[in-house]
Order: sequence, then structure tokens, then C-alpha cells
Amino acid sequence: MLTYSILIFIIALVLVCYSTQKVIYVANKKHLFDEPTEDRKIHLVRTPNLGGVAIFASLMFTFFLFLPYTSITNLNYIIASSVIMFIIGLTDDLVGVNPTKKMLAQLIVALIIAGPAGFRITSFYGFMGFNEIPFALSITGSVLFIMYLINAFNLIDGINCLAGSIGLLTCAMFAYFFWTLNETGFSFLAIAMCGCLAGFLWYNRTPAKIFMGDTGSLFLGFMVAIFSIRFMELSHSNAVKNTGVTFSSAPMLVYALLMIPVFDTFRVFTLRLLKKKSPFAADRNHIHHRLVDLNLSHMQATLVLVVTNVIALGIVFSLGKFGNEVIFVALSGFIVFSNWVLCHRFTQKSNKPPKTSPTYPNLLPTSQKKRTARELTPLS
Repeated sequence: MLTYSILIFIIALVLVCYSTQKVIYVANKKHLFDEPTEDRKIHLVRTPNLGGVAIFASLMFTFFLFLPYTSITNLNYIIASSVIMFIIGLTDDLVGVNPTKKMLAQLIVALIIAGPAGFRITSFYGFMGFNEIPFALSITGSVLFIMYLINAFNLIDGINCLAGSIGLLTCAMFAYFFWTLNETGFSFLAIAMCGCLAGFLWYNRTPAKIFMGDTGSLFLGFMVAIFSIRFMELSHSNAVKNTGVTFSSAPMLVYALLMIPVFDTFRVFTLRLLKKKSPFAADRNHIHHRLVDLNLSHMQATLVLVVTNVIALGIVFSLGKFGNEVIFVALSGFIVFSNWVLCHRFTQKSNKPPKTSPTYPNLLPTSQKKRTARELTPLS
């Protein structure tokens, strides 16, 4: 299995590097760019945003190449749903899609996965004393969970390398979890996703040559949602049957892995609703926007959030013996405190008078000019 895992990672990595170069070439020839025309957009130069095409194609080719050596239950439903997410994401990147239509597509995909595919949350896993949940609630909760994660990854794809880095960390951990649980098919799928994301990040680093786009972020969120449900359910099933390896803190491991996109989405949705705006109205209130506004580069902001994610995982592993309730309180306290620190720093910066040159008052501060120059993206 180790040999196959290494081969899968390398093949996915090579394929996505090759296909990303081709996508960049075609996008430049056909002028398929993400234009920096909106105030909320950080990039200053038009940039291809079809990186998700390379990720999707490379993942599918790699996984099907090794499909004879493994199996996944109801794989046909996963593939069909993946294609739907790919099409809706690609359409949105090319011509734009109404948010209502995008949500409808996500609802259809979530219903397919939670219904006939059978990937749904069936238990509270003993959290707060609750275990099995009714079928109707299981379907509803699973559909909402899948749709939430799809949108969460879509929303954090706002600066270079962020969605890809969080996705890489998440998929790498799921690959390890599935390998430990002897779930070969999902382990291979997660490893292939790691290879694709690792290769894509090389081209998405500052100055970015390509963005993931909705094609990539929607597909990534969808895959992570399936990994999350399968991991929690498999660990729970082993615990009930008293067979195989179990992760007693599986729900909290998922919570820790997805903390950044989950909390950021909850935070911005809440702020928008409090302002009586649509929760899907784009703005610059995301955590990564705040970090960049504190004069961090894209790569520095991404590093801060990835390290935060790793610390959250460390909290789960260190407090595992105390139960999920204690871990939940610790994780929630950690992310709320981190958000308070960020807001405090942002408020302090906002209250400071702007620095100006005595000779040329309209020029940007030197530090900001340097940061802006670093974020410039070439056309090729």
C-alpha cells in the first residue's frame, strides 16, 4: 500500500503541474482571466482562474488509473456529484452563475450523497450524551453539512495559497486516518488530492500565475465533506462493533481540521445578517482580508492560518482522553480568542493616523509599496 500511495502522489503531482501549465497557456490565449475589478478583490493584475480544471482532471485520471487496486462503495454517485460540482464551478468561472442556481446545484449534490450514496451523519457520537439520530434528521443534517463545507472552502479562497494549503493539510490528515482505519480506497483518493493540491500550490504562490477559481474550491469543499462524513462514520462503526481501529475524538478531529473555513464562514455570515445583508453578499470581512490589511503578505497570512489549524489539531490530540465535550470547549475558546486578538490588532491599526511622507503625502508607506509589489501577478 505504501508503494501505491507514493506512486499516486507523484503521478497526481506531475499531472497537475503539466495540466496547470496548459491551462495557463490556454487562458492567456483566450483571455480567460479573473479581472481585478471589484473592491473586495486583492489581486492587482488579471489572472487565470481555472486552476480547478487541472486539479479535477488530474485527480480523476490518477484515481481511475489505480481503481483496479481498490474499491469505494457507491463510487458512481461520488463521480456524478463531482462532475456536477465541476460543471457549476467552471460555468461560474467563465460566465458567472446566479447564487440561487449555485445553491440549487449544491443541494442536488448533497441530496445525492446523503441519500442514495449513503454518506450521511447518523450519530452525535456520544457528544453531550447523544448518540443515534432519526433518519430524517440525519439526511437534513448531512445535506446542510455538505453544503456548508462546499461554501466554506469557496469563501476562504481569497488569497494566494490559502484554500490549497488548508485543503492539503486536511486531505493529508484524512489520508492518514483512512490508512489507519484500513480504508484503502478513500486513503488513495485523499492522497491523490494531496498530490494535486501540492502541484497547484507551486503555481498559486505569490506572485500567483493562476487561481483555483470556483471550479477548484467547490470541488475541494465537496471532497472534504465526503472525507469528513466517511471518517466519522467509519470510526463510529468500528467503535460500535468493537472491531478495528477507532478514533474516539473523530468529530473533534474534523472540527479542528475544518476550523478555519467553518469559523470564518459562520463569522462573515453572521456579520452580514446583522447588517441586514444577504449572507452571500461579497465583502472584505474575511479573516484573511483582515490579516492582509495588517500588512501581512498573502503567504504570511496563509502561514498564520495554517499554523492556527495545526495548533487546533494539537489541542485535540493532547486532550483526547478528556472527552469530546472538553475538546469542543477548548477548540471553541481557542478560535474565539484568536479572532479577538485579530480584531483587537485590526482596530488598533485602524485608529492609527495614516503615515505620510512629508514631501510626497499621497504616496503609500514604503512597507505597503513593497507588499503591493510582491503581490503583483504576471500574465504568463
